[in-house]
Amino acid sequence: MLYFLINIVASFNSSTDEYALLAFRSQVTLDPNKILAKNWSQGTSFCNWIGISCGKRHQRVRGLNLTDMGLGGTIAKEIGELSFLRSLIISNNNFHGFIPDEIGNLSQLREIEMQENELNGHIPTSLGFLENLRKLNLSYNKLSEDIPNRIFNLSSLIEISFSNNSLSGNLPMDICYNLPKLERLRVSWNQLSGNIPPRLGTCVNLKILTLSSNNFAGSIPMEIGNLSKLQVLSLGGNYLTGSIPNEIGNLSALVRLDLRSNSFGGT
Repeated sequence: MLYFLINIVASFNSSTDEYALLAFRSQVTLDPNKILAKNWSQGTSFCNWIGISCGKRHQRVRGLNLTDMGLGGTIAKEIGELSFLRSLIISNNNFHGFIPDEIGNLSQLREIEMQENELNGHIPTSLGFLENLRKLNLSYNKLSEDIPNRIFNLSSLIEISFSNNSLSGNLPMDICYNLPKLERLRVSWNQLSGNIPPRLGTCVNLKILTLSSNNFAGSIPMEIGNLSKLQVLSLGGNYLTGSIPNEIGNLSALVRLDLRSNSFGGT
């Protein structure tokens, strides 16, 4: 009896995954090579569909990778029913519309890569509940409004990349309090403003920090000189003033420094 019930549950869950994928396919309106139209068929196991990877123990979707396939359309909210999903990669396509709030239900997600699409609207606050998330790349879209503060509390994050959007607001002053693993923070080419948080100096694993081409003002915090692993520091194209901190000279791993097009003074 127990074996029978387990099989029923497994079948139901697998059916849920298939339903979610077919709902995703139904909202793809641009498929120039007919990859999904021909390959994503109910006549075959979805674990064998292009772009899908499943777990070994259970026939559940663990990865969705449709990068660089020329696909377009909107992202179906049913994607939030792929409860075993760890990797969501739809970068370098032509998806538009909002990022579904339902993605915040995918508690096992490790990476989200949606860069180089036409996505608009805001970054869902629900993404701030993905406690296992390590990589979040939404660069090169048309996203706007403030970055949800909850995202900066995801302690597993290694990368936050939001460059080349229309995001506004400030970076939280306690930005690194819950980001002990953060290595890459890219938010260049947005409309962010306010001061650069001194707390960035406590992101001790940071290797890449790009804040260029925004509306940041005030001085460069001397605490940035504490980032001993920093390789890229890009702060150009802002409204920064004051003098360049001597502490930047402590960044022995630095290979790229961009401070141009600001309003620095002093010696």
